[in-house]
Amino acid sequence: MSMPLSHQSLYPSRTSLLLPKPCNCGNSHVTFPVRSRSSFTKTNRNGWVGCKPSNIKAIPTETSVLATNVKATVTVLDQRVDGADILPETLSLELVFSKLDPKTNEERSFKAQLERKVNGVLYEADIDEVSLGYGEVGAVYVTNDDDNKIFVKKIALEGQFILTCKSWVENKQKRLFFTNKSTYLPSQTPSGLRRLRKEELVSLRGDGKGERKQGDRIYDYDVYNDLDVPNTSPDSIPRPVLGGKEHPYPRRCRTGRLPTQKGIAAVKAGLSTIEDGFGNFAAIDVLFNEGIKFKEKKSGFIIDSVKDFLKELFGRARNKLLRFPIPEVMRRDRFSWFRDEEFARQTLAGVNPSCIQLVTEWPLRSKLDPNIYGRQESAITANIIKEDIKGFETVEEAIERKKLFILDYHDLLLPFVRQVRELGNRTLHGSRTLFFLTPQGTLKPLAIELTRPPMDGKPQWKQVFTPTGNATGVWLWKLAKANVLAHDSAYHQLITHWLRTHCATEPYIIAANRQLSAMHPIYRLLHPHFRYTMKINAEARNFLINADGIIETTFALGKYSMELSSVIYDKHWRFDHEGLPKDLIIR
Repeated sequence: MSMPLSHQSLYPSRTSLLLPKPCNCGNSHVTFPVRSRSSFTKTNRNGWVGCKPSNIKAIPTETSVLATNVKATVTVLDQRVDGADILPETLSLELVFSKLDPKTNEERSFKAQLERKVNGVLYEADIDEVSLGYGEVGAVYVTNDDDNKIFVKKIALEGQFILTCKSWVENKQKRLFFTNKSTYLPSQTPSGLRRLRKEELVSLRGDGKGERKQGDRIYDYDVYNDLDVPNTSPDSIPRPVLGGKEHPYPRRCRTGRLPTQKGIAAVKAGLSTIEDGFGNFAAIDVLFNEGIKFKEKKSGFIIDSVKDFLKELFGRARNKLLRFPIPEVMRRDRFSWFRDEEFARQTLAGVNPSCIQLVTEWPLRSKLDPNIYGRQESAITANIIKEDIKGFETVEEAIERKKLFILDYHDLLLPFVRQVRELGNRTLHGSRTLFFLTPQGTLKPLAIELTRPPMDGKPQWKQVFTPTGNATGVWLWKLAKANVLAHDSAYHQLITHWLRTHCATEPYIIAANRQLSAMHPIYRLLHPHFRYTMKINAEARNFLINADGIIETTFALGKYSMELSSVIYDKHWRFDHEGLPKDLIIR
């Protein structure tokens, strides 16, 4: 077949040279396209086009054409064990073309062996263009025949694509990557990639059986049945399985592995004791000056894993475990957090601005069963706050003008008060905190109500604390605020952060990997936001939210922390409310 002079290279980005060559139809010269960076010569039986500028006529000719090589490269992470290089000397690639062979209707691919270069982390091979004459590459298989896993950063095929992988390829594993150009809806998938797309999704779903091994990429659902640990003590409190009708909860990715206690003792032994809490307010300064440290001479795989996990979670150096920077407001005024203005400001500007809500009904009432938890009416009355709602004759008028706000942990915490107090060395109340929106646009705390349900033969106890000038009342007010701050920070970490962010996201990650191919445009959009979430969640189940883990050790609810998060998920989490502006409208 004759080829016109305007023939385009398979790789248009490569520069072509225009060289004079004798034409077989006269003594004139015409320009002949020759690829640059030539390495070997092949004979083109169909010939190239020879033509005169004055006579555009295609004439086949038997001649030789200079071909070129395409460079394939794979960049990997430098890996060493005890200083020794453990990277393999070669890697295998299989390039899969996007379209089927039009004659045989079969898939087409090309295999290449890449050799490791001098710089250590780069593998290269030269592939002649004739071998790539099937068009665009849509997927790449990477085969690791070595005994050590490798971390592939990127794959590049000169003139076609640069594929960012950032993934481990386990030893003796063949891993499929779709190229960055391979972004298609299912109905638009090129013929050469359709089978790969379907088979990859099938393999990612798994069969729901067996234990996940290192390197397995299987996304399957499971309940949180791995938080408890075997304990033969008659006083041990079993942690419930989270998920199902009794304790609703988002699903996690199934591992098939049984829970283990081996890491827990090491964590408790390694951490400085923090179960005793803070003996006084000054002890809180230790968090900023010294932090919570691991005991001396405690190391090993488990301890180091906890350190690395906390480094990931909090962004701290391993030797500064849970040592926090002093907030600027405390740097200027060490006791600023005692003050009412700062206490109110932090309900919006602090760690947890997602719980405060507008008061819409008066009087305040509990929705809990009065036969179990006592009378429902709040002890905060109009008489207690009427002097502080400046400019309004009645509480109802202030509510109508949207001036009263509440931080309400009363009904959430009250059902757990008795169980938590039975743990010893802990206390818990249900709490309500009422705020007034001042004409200056700032919040002012009006009253805090702490409640204990009927227990141990004693009736329900309620008390309201307000800002006051007498010495005893001042400290009672400070202690009441400290209780509320403990409730608010625990809610933030356990609910707003863990449950509503990490935990509730995991089912979507599982579903996306099971139902959306890696080449689906929606998957490509979501993938950067999903990275690392499941890894952090898995580590959290090992060290953070597990039985006797960091949350149970440090939070007021102790062994009932995760059960509380299940209750809140059941009663307050709704998919259609988890976003703006719906969340703000509801509150």
